[in-house]
Amino acid sequence: MKKANLGRGLLILALAVFFTYKYFQLGYTIYPIYAIILGGLGLLSLINVLPARWQNLAANLGVSLFFLDFVFAEINLAEVGQAIVNANYTLLFLSMAVMFIHIFFRTLRWQWLLKPMGEVSFWPACRALLIGITGNTVLPARAGEFLRAFVLGRSTGLSKTGVFATLVVERLFDGMTVLMVLLGVIILGVRNEQLQTVGILGGIFYVGIIVGLVIFMTKRHWADALINKFLPHNLAEKILELLDGFSSGLEVLKNPGQLAMVTIYNMLTWIFVPISMWLALLSLDFGAPVPWQAPVLMLPVMALGLTVPAAPGGVGLVQAAIKLTLDLTFVNLAVASNFDETVAAAGILIHITQFAPEVIPGIFCFMYEGLSTSDIKSGQQITGESPATVATPAD
Repeated sequence: MKKANLGRGLLILALAVFFTYKYFQLGYTIYPIYAIILGGLGLLSLINVLPARWQNLAANLGVSLFFLDFVFAEINLAEVGQAIVNANYTLLFLSMAVMFIHIFFRTLRWQWLLKPMGEVSFWPACRALLIGITGNTVLPARAGEFLRAFVLGRSTGLSKTGVFATLVVERLFDGMTVLMVLLGVIILGVRNEQLQTVGILGGIFYVGIIVGLVIFMTKRHWADALINKFLPHNLAEKILELLDGFSSGLEVLKNPGQLAMVTIYNMLTWIFVPISMWLALLSLDFGAPVPWQAPVLMLPVMALGLTVPAAPGGVGLVQAAIKLTLDLTFVNLAVASNFDETVAAAGILIHITQFAPEVIPGIFCFMYEGLSTSDIKSGQQITGESPATVATPAD
C-alpha cells in the first residue's frame, strides 16, 4: 500500500470517527450520514480501490465539514440567518469595493515584478491574476498559480517559467507580510502561545526560502556544474533551459529601485484587505465595538488557514479562521447574547466579500481568454517548458 493512500485513508476514517462521536454527543441525524459515507470511502482508500483523486476529494470535503461543524454545530442557525438579514449591506458593498482596490495594487505590484522580463500592460496582467485566483479557489493543489503563469506567458510571449518565478517572489512578499502582521498584532495586543509558535515557525520557513533564493542567484554555477556532471546531456540541457527561464523571473531581486517599488506596492496591496474585513465586521452587531486587532489579525489567521487542503474556496477553513480571530479579540469584551451566531454570520458574509470581487471577474476573464480544460492541463505542466514556450496553473 502506498503511504499516501494510507495517510488519506486514515484521515478519512478519523473524520468518520469524529462525526460518530458528534452523533452520540449531540444526536443530529446528519452525523451518521457523514460517518457512513466517510467511513466507507476511508476503507476503500485503505484497500486501494478508490482512485487517488477521489481520496483527495473525500479528505478535502471531510476537512471542510469538520471546520464547518466547529463553527455551526452548537448554535441557533435561525439567529445566524437573522444576523445576515439585519447586516448593513451598504458597508458590505463598500467592503467588496475596497477589494477591487486591493486587486488594482496587486496587479501593479506584479507588473513591477515582471519588469526585468519586459513591459506588461495592466489588463493582461490583471486578467491573468484574476484567473489565477479563481483557479486557486476551485482547482486542487493551488493549480491557479500555474494557470496564471500560463495565461500571461501565452498572451505576452514571455517565458512561462520566468513568469512563474515572479509568482515565487510574490508569494515570498505575501508570506513575509502575513508574518509581520501576525507578529505585530501579537506584540501590540493579542497574547496567544499558539499564534506565537506559528509566527516563529513561519519566520523560519520564509528565512529558509530567502536563503535558498540568494544561494540560487549568487551560486547558480554550482547547480549548472552538478547538472552537467550527473545528468545525460539532453536532459541536462532541458533542465538548464528551465533554470534560465526561472532565473529571469528573479531578476527584480537584483535591482534595488525595482525592489523598492515592489515593496511599496506590496504595502498598498495588503493594507486594503484588513480595511475590507473591518467594514464587513462593522456591518454586524456583536454587542461591543469591533477591536482594531480583529480585522488585522484576521488577515494572517485566514491566510494560514487557507494553506490547509479543503473543499474549493476554503469553505469551512475561512469560517473557522474568522471564529478563532473574533473569539480571541473579543474575549475581554461584553458581547451580545447571540455573539456566536453573529460570528458565524460574519464567517459567511466576509467569505463572500473577500472572494466574490476576485472570483466573479475571474470567471469572466477565464471566458474572455477562451481557456479550455486542455489549457488547464497545460498550465499544470508549466515546469516542463523551455524558456520560450510551455508544455503545461494563482492566488
